[in-house]
Amino acid sequence: MLAGMKGFRFQFGGAGGLDQRWIRREAVAPDGTPTGELGPRINLNNPLGGYFVAGSLYFEPFAVGIGAYDLGSEIHYSSDDRLRWHLAPEEDGRPPLFCRRDDPNCKLNGGAATQRTDITIAVAWNILASLRIGIGVHLPRLRQRFSYDNSTVLSEHRDDGPRCNRVENPLCAERLGFNGRTRWLPDRDDRPAGFDVALTFGLAVDVSDRVTLGLRYRTRPLVRGGELTLAGDALVCRPDTTEGTDSDVLPCSVASPIDATLTERVSREAAIGAAFVLDRGRFWHIDTNLYWMDLCNDIVGRGAGVRSCADMGSQQISLVGLDRNSVLLPESTRYRGRQDLFGFDVYTTYQARSNLAAVLGGHVSSPVVRRGAREPGNNDGWRAGITVGVPLRVGSSNLQIVPGYGFDLYLPSSTGRPGDFDPAAATRFAAAGGDINSDDAALVLAGRGRPSNAGRYTGAVHTFMLTLRWAERTPGRE
Repeated sequence: MLAGMKGFRFQFGGAGGLDQRWIRREAVAPDGTPTGELGPRINLNNPLGGYFVAGSLYFEPFAVGIGAYDLGSEIHYSSDDRLRWHLAPEEDGRPPLFCRRDDPNCKLNGGAATQRTDITIAVAWNILASLRIGIGVHLPRLRQRFSYDNSTVLSEHRDDGPRCNRVENPLCAERLGFNGRTRWLPDRDDRPAGFDVALTFGLAVDVSDRVTLGLRYRTRPLVRGGELTLAGDALVCRPDTTEGTDSDVLPCSVASPIDATLTERVSREAAIGAAFVLDRGRFWHIDTNLYWMDLCNDIVGRGAGVRSCADMGSQQISLVGLDRNSVLLPESTRYRGRQDLFGFDVYTTYQARSNLAAVLGGHVSSPVVRRGAREPGNNDGWRAGITVGVPLRVGSSNLQIVPGYGFDLYLPSSTGRPGDFDPAAATRFAAAGGDINSDDAALVLAGRGRPSNAGRYTGAVHTFMLTLRWAERTPGRE
């Protein structure tokens, strides 16, 4: 914990690597329902990255720290035409996070990316000889981009005739692309700001000189009841380059972005950890961490539970100036099928010399999304992996260099049939004239009446890490 870090410390870390996903999508019938026959494997390779910058200063009995860091970015830059209904391929050859509204060479017509960052100020106090408490103030920021195609065949407002004779006909696709971020101050035209604050409370107890227990709890963002609002741009267009009809939206090559906002809820977190010193020479250390993230955003008394989920992480999208020919609504829901995340980490450290150590870690975590909700841009499953690192002190200086490597495997999983996305429900809803009292209305209004996501998903992540640490030495500590 922060209060246990004597003297002045500074740390900078960076990570990069490769995220590999392997997908076998089920073939679909003309009405869009999956047939149960798995198609050929589709390989998606995407970069990944992250950073951590922090420093702390100890004033007996208090310690103060400040940091800026990445909470786990995801980049889905590559896709395939067979996956376009949930992750449209990016055609511009530009990194997904760096498209600007005023850049004519970087349309919002493909790819997906999420970047979560925090700026944190923390204070800790050695309240007793064996007890330390602390509080952290977080300023969360979120930047997100995604793009996928909707099938106009599933709309009750369109009748394209024989041209659109099947649900997944590329001639009858309408693309939605969004790119936005939280803004701490109101943007142009008084679009909403997303400034918010979250708190973390921590406690550490030395049970003995060899065992320490710790607890941590992080709140939702407090200003807007756990909601973050992203202001940005959206592009609603026709990806097909052939000549369309009078009822089609503009082609993506000439369509202009419109103002858009996206709202989502941010989860609470809790963790319990323990640190052990094993041998008499204090060369072996074990650190463990068991954590929970409330991705369901449950509230006690309102459907809260582990297996049940009151809020499946859906996002609310608002489109200003939407083309009247679009099959979308100005206010719509993007379904993600989130569920609570549970994870466990364990690290073993061996101090071989005063300037050299070795670290081996193991990790396992539950899926972020429900099995039936897995799709190309949102397909995390059960995850297991290892991490190795070598802390190395440079000469007799206060500088440490820590190179590391991590490998994680997403265990194979199938969505089942039909999966959480059911085009047949949208067809029945359209046939009923959009009757909100029909049996399929709730599913369609929740954003699930879209082309099928049925298939088999797996993947692996390779992460290369490098950390630089500078720590003022104090008596009795290396």
